[in-house]
Amino acid sequence: MQNFSCNLTIDNLFYNRKAIGKNLLEIMKLKGHTKISFSKLTDISRQTLNNLFKGEINDKTIFKTCINKIIETENITLADIINYNENKEIQNINDYKFDPKDKEMLDILHRILHLYELYYC
Repeated sequence: MQNFSCNLTIDNLFYNRKAIGKNLLEIMKLKGHTKISFSKLTDISRQTLNNLFKGEINDKTIFKTCINKIIETENITLADIINYNENKEIQNINDYKFDPKDKEMLDILHRILHLYELYYC
């Protein structure tokens, strides 16, 4: 398990958990995950992930455990989370990398919407 190092302490991260949560949500999206797939991948419950993304985890131990699971699973560093550029935008939907299972689900949904348009619009 990777430990927090440098000048940052778990207290600093914990007190800035709203900003950390926003960064984690954006990182999750950029890596092509949905909340459900990210929950399964990291072995963090969906409710806990939602609380983490909102900055609403009030227990430092749970917060630290979640951060460590994400760092290990996604092979990112703590610096990647902290220094995530909030202004980073995806220029083109084709640049967005979906998890293969999520992409399959989105393709099915697209086909359903197409059928709906054919028959009901």
